[in-house]
Amino acid sequence: MTETQKRFATAGVVIPILLVFFWLGGLWFFGLVEVVILIGMLEFYKMVEAKGLNAQKLIGTGFALALGILFYLNVDKEILLLAFALLTLVILGRQLFQKDISGALTTTSATILGVFYVGFLLSHILLLRNWSGKQGGTDFGLFLIVLVIAITFLSDTGGFLIGRKWGKHKMSPMISPKKSWEGAVGSLIFGTAGSVLTKLVFDKWIIHTNLSMFHSVVLGVILVIVAMTGDTVESLFKRDAGVKDSGTIVPGHGGILDRLDSIVFTVPVCFYYLKLIVYA
Repeated sequence: MTETQKRFATAGVVIPILLVFFWLGGLWFFGLVEVVILIGMLEFYKMVEAKGLNAQKLIGTGFALALGILFYLNVDKEILLLAFALLTLVILGRQLFQKDISGALTTTSATILGVFYVGFLLSHILLLRNWSGKQGGTDFGLFLIVLVIAITFLSDTGGFLIGRKWGKHKMSPMISPKKSWEGAVGSLIFGTAGSVLTKLVFDKWIIHTNLSMFHSVVLGVILVIVAMTGDTVESLFKRDAGVKDSGTIVPGHGGILDRLDSIVFTVPVCFYYLKLIVYA
């Protein structure tokens, strides 16, 4: 089986399972997110170690999972700031008792970056899914989750298909040599179409979204750009660490972070765009 076939075969199995969790929401979805955060943190710190650096893995992973709980409970932003302050104090406090102080800066930085990159950014997906509002038996958060996932995944699919067939002009050959400007156009078309189609399907058959066509298009364009940025950032991390993939848990896709590198960025951007502009 080729890599392309593995990618689509995996998607054919994973996507229906994810849709079930999206629909169920609540503790089911929270549990799924916590498992993803756990695996993502382990993969991130594995890349740190591949680079030859250290991280306080237990503390960092624990705080990342705690952030998931805080986001699920939708606590005030002051509590989130307090959590990051405590994280920094705990990490620095532990460094004071290390015999080897030569890696204090890098260990502290790598630990906190992992918590922010995986735990903090990804936990925003819980805010999307738990968005208040309900029509009939359908949670409004279901639409928001499907919206951001559709844009992100279709953007990735469009970039892969168009880039593989017509890609000639490289976007960032030093970081991600397979990505091309032609693929970027494919991402833009597929991702924006995913936003518009998701809105139309939900408005007609599931739940009235009150999302204008203008915002559907703008959000699609913004999230496609953000998705490509997130994908490139993950490639940057892997190149710096000297690894091909962040992990091997997803056949044809590598690790969890290889699959969710775009989601990590598109989810919080989508949330704040909707919160501050569309539904303010």
